[in-house]
Amino acid sequence: MKGKTIAITIIITSIALLGVILTQLFWVNSAFRLKNEQFEQNVSLGLKRVVNQLMVLQNDSSLATKFLSESFHGSLHRRFIYSVKPSLVDSMITQELKNLEVRKHYHYGIYNLNNGEFVMGNYDGFQEEVKQSNFRVPISCIFQEDHFVLAVYFPAQKGFLINEMFVYLILSAVFLLIIIGSFWFVIFSLFRQKKLSEMKNDFVNNMTHELKTPISTISVASEMLMNEHILQNHEKALKYARVIYDENQRLKKQVENVLQVAILDRGKFNLKYEEFNIHELITGVTGIFQIMMSQRNGTLRYRLNAAESVIVADKSHIINVINNLLDNAEKYSPITPEITISTHSNRRGICISIEDKGIGMAEEHQKDIFKKFHRISTGNIHDVKGFGLGLYYVKSIVEAHHGTIKVASEQGKGTKFTVCLPYNSLLEENPLE
Repeated sequence: MKGKTIAITIIITSIALLGVILTQLFWVNSAFRLKNEQFEQNVSLGLKRVVNQLMVLQNDSSLATKFLSESFHGSLHRRFIYSVKPSLVDSMITQELKNLEVRKHYHYGIYNLNNGEFVMGNYDGFQEEVKQSNFRVPISCIFQEDHFVLAVYFPAQKGFLINEMFVYLILSAVFLLIIIGSFWFVIFSLFRQKKLSEMKNDFVNNMTHELKTPISTISVASEMLMNEHILQNHEKALKYARVIYDENQRLKKQVENVLQVAILDRGKFNLKYEEFNIHELITGVTGIFQIMMSQRNGTLRYRLNAAESVIVADKSHIINVINNLLDNAEKYSPITPEITISTHSNRRGICISIEDKGIGMAEEHQKDIFKKFHRISTGNIHDVKGFGLGLYYVKSIVEAHHGTIKVASEQGKGTKFTVCLPYNSLLEENPLE
């Protein structure tokens, strides 16, 4: 997928996601407002029912006399309000609100609207809040001299409305997070696929270049061998035959590298464990490597300090691991290679370090170098050959042996790879730290 297509896809998807989020927030806000309106209607209805019950008591002479007292002077209505028991009013409010599914803590008060004087209630500390509450109903009509009001204040109204909608809010938030997470996962996957596609294209280009060179060399050498004059010259014929053999071996090695990675991906490789001395293996492998180093006037130093150097592992794969790391050290040493191989042992296993003084790498590249097909970009310069498979293979083999591999590098100063392997991979269950 091209960069422009990805950008358009991201923009369109982002707009759609923003629309979904805004719509969801709109519905949540609407649901909250409806819940609040329903609550206010229920409370208002409950208070009106309480007032109706009080009016019934006041208008029923047989009942009203129970609440009236001769000590109170003034109108019948005033005498009734001052005579009614606060516990009765409180129980009426509680019961009516309960009938309407409102079971929240409240403060109430009955006060004179003319002078603001409270007659009764549980308003201690909340007098002003009770007076300013939206939940209030008059107890007296406009033709009476004294105007009394019953008001109720809920100190945590918003809080318990949110609590009642808690499940819906949580579900809404969870679904929004799932949508946002899925969006970012898709975007991440797009960029990952784009990067993987670019790496595969680079791999194909590099492989084509790597295979084309030996094929061309073999073709030229074969043509020369078909020349009668060359065939009559034994030394020249042998020289061209050697070129064909060497290039064929080079092709074979490159094809084997690709096949090894394919086997690793399928997970169908079997390790053949055997006991061997890692120091002897290192000196044997580096014997051939020394010839390559001498052609560049390079130096290869040994610091084989491991007290215990015998391990149980797959010898052929460990040889490939060391060869790959040595090849890397040599390839990325642009002038005169200086490579040091060192070992040290601990209680659980042995560590092998291969250090060079080459070009090194920036810190941001170090976490990606073990990924398949990954190669550090050098623009259009192809002076360092490879498919980006070597370190991926190394890491896969080391981890298959329950070992670890670490890299330490500084740009312009060199790189150090450290491979730690257990003494016996067959018995090890946890990777070495």
